[in-house]
Amino acid sequence: MRFACLVLAAAFIGASLSAAPADVRLPNVLLISIDTLRADHLSCYGYARKTSPYIDELAREGTRFSRAYTVIPLTGPAHLSLFTSRYPQENGVRRNGVALPDDRAIVTLPQILRSHGYQTGAFISSWPLLGRLTHLDHYFASYDEDLPRTYQLFNSSRYAEDVTPRALKWLHKHANKKKPFFLWVHYFDPHEPYIYRAGFDPPDVDKAHPYQPPKDNDMRDRMRGYDSEIYYTDHSIGKLLEALDASHIKDSTMVVLVADHGESLGQHDYVGHGRHLFEGIIHIPFIIRYPGHVKAGQVIDTPVSIIDVTPTVVDLTVKNVELAKKKVPVVFSGRSLASSLEYGNKPTDRWIYYVTFPGKKGYAPQWLSWIWVQNEELPLRFGRIDDFSKMIWDPAAKELSLYNLRSDPHEVHPRVLKDSNPTYEADISGLKKWFSRTETRAAEEKLTPRDEEVLKSLGYVQ
Repeated sequence: MRFACLVLAAAFIGASLSAAPADVRLPNVLLISIDTLRADHLSCYGYARKTSPYIDELAREGTRFSRAYTVIPLTGPAHLSLFTSRYPQENGVRRNGVALPDDRAIVTLPQILRSHGYQTGAFISSWPLLGRLTHLDHYFASYDEDLPRTYQLFNSSRYAEDVTPRALKWLHKHANKKKPFFLWVHYFDPHEPYIYRAGFDPPDVDKAHPYQPPKDNDMRDRMRGYDSEIYYTDHSIGKLLEALDASHIKDSTMVVLVADHGESLGQHDYVGHGRHLFEGIIHIPFIIRYPGHVKAGQVIDTPVSIIDVTPTVVDLTVKNVELAKKKVPVVFSGRSLASSLEYGNKPTDRWIYYVTFPGKKGYAPQWLSWIWVQNEELPLRFGRIDDFSKMIWDPAAKELSLYNLRSDPHEVHPRVLKDSNPTYEADISGLKKWFSRTETRAAEEKLTPRDEEVLKSLGYVQ
């Protein structure tokens, strides 16, 4: 049996802004996260419409992970898992609108890079990432969250055309400085309601279509709008990439492109995301380009996770910086993929986990939470992938669905085990142990007064 325990990577990060030797130039990092973008609607992932010419070029110049997965299909929790390399039950963020607890001994990617002298800026495009809801604004020197567009009756989003000029202005200001930069740009456009963008109707290409066709005209129109949103967003991403060229910093900038989660477009009679864990919802794009350091044109087929992003970026940036006397262990639940990116080594196979929890419906106030929050001894649904074997467990329904993704990529022929099945308890025991182990570890990792002082001395706490 493959090693089923959590993959833990301990990164010891330097103590001060002067930790990097004067002759070492750390790379810039541009992180692009795209909301609600399923991998199989990008042409570089085999889609039959050319929705993503600029992202395709990024993949050709870098490495593409063909089987990357989110750990939770919700915007806020997925991004906080990305930045902490921790599962939602570890970092305490299981729903949108919940911030990282102040008493957890958890450090984020922007804190690590900022402590090594990085200029940090973030440009977000939807309400689940507002600083007051996530506290992510605590970790960036600049956090742009001006959301002028109406979404669900509130001014709580913005389009790519709104956020890109602001991000470009920040990039031009901080490019070619003595200090490297970490710029995070978040796009919300592929999210429902899937607006059809005039002038952004991606052309068909002569390619095998690996994806299930829409069931009816209504879903066909939804999908047309969704594809248009992707094509429209790709156009703005092209402007960011062109700005790196124009500033002559392409070779010294690592570009990471990832989605927080995907979207079901009528498959399994479901539209949306958040409560189910089918492939269209949890399979995400993940691409890294870093000229001269990351192999170009490489495709890695081993399953990887969104929580692998932070340890990978740390390894490709500040890992080799001379360590100062004071050090703090930063524990990651993900693993670094740097060796695969730099040398083409195949990542070791491991189980990939994903979860989702009962969620708040509408805008009920916090004091009514007992109405919508169920007993959370276990998630609403959770599961894992081992190569092409996938499972999804629904504890309340007492059903375990087993899939062979190689022979059944659209998950239409599951083998469903009920609690009356003789192997049911044995099959779910590993999932229960994993969840209990990760949740317990998080609960035990509280900051002591000494921890807090050490973190302050390292520059992690501003």
